[in-house]
Parts: sequence; C-alpha cells; structure tokens
Amino acid sequence: MGNMVATVQSSFLPYIENSGISVFDENNPFPSTRYQGSKNKLTCWIWDNIKDLDFETALDAFGGTGSVSHLLKRKGKQVFYNDILEFNYIIGKALIENDSTKLSDEDIDLLLSENKNKQNFIQKTFKGIYYTDEENACLDNIICNINCLNDEYKKAIAFFALFQSCIIKRPYNLFHRANLYIRLADVKRSFGNKITWDKSFENYFRHFVKEANNAIFYNGSKCRSYNRDALDLDINDIDLVYLDTPYISNKGVGTNYLDFYHFLEGLADYENW
Repeated sequence: MGNMVATVQSSFLPYIENSGISVFDENNPFPSTRYQGSKNKLTCWIWDNIKDLDFETALDAFGGTGSVSHLLKRKGKQVFYNDILEFNYIIGKALIENDSTKLSDEDIDLLLSENKNKQNFIQKTFKGIYYTDEENACLDNIICNINCLNDEYKKAIAFFALFQSCIIKRPYNLFHRANLYIRLADVKRSFGNKITWDKSFENYFRHFVKEANNAIFYNGSKCRSYNRDALDLDINDIDLVYLDTPYISNKGVGTNYLDFYHFLEGLADYENW
C-alpha cells in the first residue's frame, strides 16, 4: 500500500454544510469547539474526498483540535495524532488515544470541590486580564484538583474540558489581548455574547466533560497522540498523511497558535508556567 498525503488548502475553507453532503450520523460525535482553524465543519467534505483511498493507518501531523483525527478514528482507521503544543497533545490524548476511560459524576464533583492546598498563580499573574478574580481562583482550584488525578486519561479529559471552558468565556475565543473590560463594561453591545461569557466555569466544565465522554470509543485499533515537531516524527508504515499546517497570509506572515493560546499552554504545564 503506497503512502499518500492529503492536504487542505485555504481556498477550500468557504465550503459549507449545505453543499449536498450529509452530516455524519454517528454515535460518538466530536465535541463542539471554538478553536481557530478547526476543521470540524469541513470533516464531511474531507471524508468525501479521501474515502475512496485505500488506507488503514493515518497521521494527522498538525492535529489541532483533533477533529480530523476523530473523523478518521470514527471511520475505523488507526490514527496517529500529533501537535507541537502540549495542550493540543493533551486533547489528542483525551479524544484520540483514549478509547475507554471517562470521567464519572463523582470525578467531576471532586474536580470542582474546594482544595485547601490550591496555589494562586493565576490569581496573582493574570489579575484583571482575562477573567474576574473569582474566576481566576476557580481556575487555580480546578488545576490543583486535576493534577491530583492518577489516571492519565481522566486527567486529559479534565484538561480538555477546562481548555474549552476557558476558550468559550473569552471575547474572540483567544488570548491575544487583555480585554476583560469587553465583558465587564456596562454598554449597549453589538459584539459577542455576554450571557455566554458570564456563565460559570463550573457550568462549562460539566458541559464539556459530557461532550468529551460522548466522543470516547474504541474502534478496534490502538490510536496514539504525540507532542513533537512534525519534522521530528519517526512513525513508520503510515498509509496516509494529513497535513493542515498553520496558515500563511498573502503577506507571508504565519499564524502563531502559541500567541493565541499561550494561556492554555500554561495551564497544561501549571507547575512550570
């Protein structure tokens, strides 16, 4: 079976759901996400263009949200997910590599309970920047509880839920600006959704854990998640390689996802932030 490379060019991004390709009717849907550049809305189109290729193993070299990897996993392929950012690697571990472990209601209650040993790094370092003082304290507390978990996959699911909760509560869904004032200003609004921004971390955490749990399944193959530079991957015997690199503008400027999501990268390595 010869190696194949599948690429997605930015010119295809306007492709939309009403193109005539039906939405997948599957039992383990990929979770919702507001991650910039996610191909979740394009997975039907992607699959329609590669489904006739003869392949059993696939490498998603710039995995991001994991939506394409999850698509390929749902289609019964052995998937190797990779991303250079640690928080994305953790997402891949939770949704792609993990094939059976889920968080129970008791686990969730424990993760949201008050931890007297919590640190206050976020409260001190990011005061008034992204979240309110109360929300920063909540993040410090949840992180402390997550890091007390012994199961690597339960920890990964909890991190996934926390990452998504952080994104949805941010104007623009990014961390490129210190714009908490947009949420807090008492003004007439034509942008954003203050109701969404102001829902509690507990509310969103429970919601995204449920979505993650629903996305977890075993497809008959052992899938893997990696945290490497794509050029340093040494995985052998891959039938298909999917390349969806960070975009470069017409002016030659590349997209630096670390600039947009550095806060999540910090959460992923809290002790060494």
